[in-house]
Amino acid sequence: MPKGRKVIRENSASSPAQSSLFTIERKPEITYRKPRKAAPPPIATLLTKKRVIAFGWYDGKFSHLDWLLPLLPVCHHYCEPFGGSGAVLLNRAPSPVETYNDLDGEVVNFFRVLRDKKEKLIEVIGLTPFSREEFSIACTIDPDLPPLERARRFFVRARQVRTGLAQTASLGRWANCKNTSRAGMSGVVSRWLGSVDSLPEIAERLLRVQIENRPALDVIRLYDSPQTLFYCDPPYVHLTRGDNSAYGNEMSDDDHRALAHVLNSVEGCIAISNYQCELMDALYPAPKWKKHVAPERTIHSTKGKRIEALWTNYNPFAQRAGMQTLLESKRD
Repeated sequence: MPKGRKVIRENSASSPAQSSLFTIERKPEITYRKPRKAAPPPIATLLTKKRVIAFGWYDGKFSHLDWLLPLLPVCHHYCEPFGGSGAVLLNRAPSPVETYNDLDGEVVNFFRVLRDKKEKLIEVIGLTPFSREEFSIACTIDPDLPPLERARRFFVRARQVRTGLAQTASLGRWANCKNTSRAGMSGVVSRWLGSVDSLPEIAERLLRVQIENRPALDVIRLYDSPQTLFYCDPPYVHLTRGDNSAYGNEMSDDDHRALAHVLNSVEGCIAISNYQCELMDALYPAPKWKKHVAPERTIHSTKGKRIEALWTNYNPFAQRAGMQTLLESKRD
């Protein structure tokens, strides 16, 4: 107690004269506030130069982001009808409204569980060893499992497979290594642990996203508006690739024609990826559609030269002051 200062109780018998000379110590009043509901992090905290990816995906766009992202301008509603690994959405500046959709129930379940039960999913994945037996168990797909276990098994399939692609996981493709080391451990184990470390950041990004599991055409019709930008990354035309069964849900040429029929009639802005080919040029012709060809370093060259391209019904290089400008660019 400071020198020269006395403390007395309220029931002290001291005279009024004495009381006026001393201070009375009272406990501060405590006010209780109701806890606020958890809110998504501010958009500013999600803007980072660091690229994130949850898992590999056949024809995924992670390696194309530097070229692709500038072609997808600011918009009010950003929608991916063929979401896949979500590599574009996860690394794009957030829009006020965002929708991820994929017809593959396993990948959709993973993203939902990661968004809604982040701590528990990261815990069970973090306790999963890099193991041939775990991989073997995960390769047995059972839609009746609890969502948490389905999500864990999906991630094991996606991240412990030799090719690094979730769709190609099978018993003989466990990604063991013989001599490669990294960070003082087996290279594949280091990569596995690193993939787990990135999950919290991905989960934070997904808090703002509504997740669908429906046919792409249904999603396009449902969310079409003048304020919507659809980025479509459907299974590529068969003639442009060597593996015609790489996707869980393939598309025939007739399916591509049906998709083009819808995309040519929407109100919103459309960007669609594929390898450059005659069918795509016919379905999305100039001058209504503008074709953007990927730079040389993002060209795939297995089984012949394949050129990555993007068709848009807007001018992505128009002034990006808002969606209205973007919509006006459709008439350029």
